[in-house]
Amino acid sequence: MTRPNRAPRWLALLLCAALLLTLSAPALAATGPFQVVLTSNVAGMDPLRTNDRASTYVNTQMYETLYFINREGSIEPLLAAEMPVFAEDGKSVTIKLREGVVFHDGTPFDAEAVKHTFELIKDPDFGSARASLAASMESLEAVDEHTLKINLSYEDGVLLAKLAHTNSAIVSPSAQQAQDLMVQPCGTGPYQFVSAVSGSSVTLKRFDQYWGEKPAIEDVVMTIILEESTALARLQTGEADFIPSITIESLPRVQSMQGVSLGTQDSAQIYYLPLRPTSWVNPLMANKDFRTAIIKSIDKESYVQYVMEGKATVANSVIGPKVLGYDAAAEAACITYDLEGAKALIAANNWQDEPIHFLVPTSPMYTPMGEFFQANLKAAGFNNVTMEMIDWAAWLTESKLEDRFDITLAAWSNVTRDGTELLEPNWESKVSARNKINSEAFDQLVRDSKTTVDIAKRMEALNAANVLLMSEAFVAPLFNAEYDFAWNNKDYTNVDLTTDGSFYIKEFQLTP
Repeated sequence: MTRPNRAPRWLALLLCAALLLTLSAPALAATGPFQVVLTSNVAGMDPLRTNDRASTYVNTQMYETLYFINREGSIEPLLAAEMPVFAEDGKSVTIKLREGVVFHDGTPFDAEAVKHTFELIKDPDFGSARASLAASMESLEAVDEHTLKINLSYEDGVLLAKLAHTNSAIVSPSAQQAQDLMVQPCGTGPYQFVSAVSGSSVTLKRFDQYWGEKPAIEDVVMTIILEESTALARLQTGEADFIPSITIESLPRVQSMQGVSLGTQDSAQIYYLPLRPTSWVNPLMANKDFRTAIIKSIDKESYVQYVMEGKATVANSVIGPKVLGYDAAAEAACITYDLEGAKALIAANNWQDEPIHFLVPTSPMYTPMGEFFQANLKAAGFNNVTMEMIDWAAWLTESKLEDRFDITLAAWSNVTRDGTELLEPNWESKVSARNKINSEAFDQLVRDSKTTVDIAKRMEALNAANVLLMSEAFVAPLFNAEYDFAWNNKDYTNVDLTTDGSFYIKEFQLTP
């Protein structure tokens, strides 16, 4: 009689033990790349030349600034080793830099690199997205390898906030001179560039020589999907792990997803309606009463209540409550919704058929806003409102041209939470392009707000500039938004946004 083949007793015991270990061990965390979905196109990966939200999402993972604004609103050192030391007259500042930091190309981070970065920002031929960040810098000196001195042309009350702005992130001089950082970036951040497909995706990996704490997540893929419903479908099926911007209309769908968390972050962001006083379509845009009639037609309260379902706060001040320079008394200067008042102005001046060219970006946030406010204008009696829908990336460029709109829609994230850094880049004559108003009185107030470290004097100038913008009908503040975002909670935790809407993947953790 043949005996059946049996495994040795020791092998059977080993297999049993392995099975018990498998059953009792915790589930492994996600092993693939962290999949981020962006619903807007990335304009480029040079932090000095891009200022759009999608590009900032990518760039803040790869680049770092000298200082950082924390979640409490305080400024702390990042690439700087300590807080800056100002001269008694306020005309110079010395900054000690962190040692042992290298760029992704292996070159050292030092005072020469910082000097190079700010000289690029200052250079009018370079094309900085925020040249105003270096406007007060008369010259820069590399005192030694890790000490920088900035000589100022005036006492700059905004300097520290500027040094924490994402558009003053430090770039590698060697990389900047050898390649186009817009397509081949190089910073000091926790993640380094791997590859990109224009209009499609960006791939990053953890930088092993990063000076700070090593991020838990190793690999990151940021995929661009402009259609939000498609982006959400990926989140639902597990093909995406994080979407940093969710529209109000999509919140119920996200709330019903298994294994997905919905997050909300208060913001300092302001959405507003700029009105060009010098227009290519209708010269009447120079008429304050005409602009007033437009603003009186805009029912922002209903938009916030019904379209946004209360997920925002109606704004009656360009400088919001979370931004330095806010004074509640300024809200009295805001021109608010007044349908009968708008109708009366239009009828009294026979403005019914006057053309208004309304330029609206095609994005999930702006498209419904444009449609709603166009309907408002027509309800007030403006019969000739042309709404031109334009791709977001094209809007970023074309809205700065002189001949593209009478009114448009815009937002400002208030990264520095400083009123001067809101007003100067958007409305000051020498700096502004998109919202240019050519007001010497306004320009002087902006100068007054930045050329002193005296907070009381700064507040006084900022308040007066804010009141001028609204009372002269140059801008209609619409609302202060909140940020809604979603992530895969099965594999990731500690996922959050900052109050300017940015995120830092280095802070995210794997679920135990």
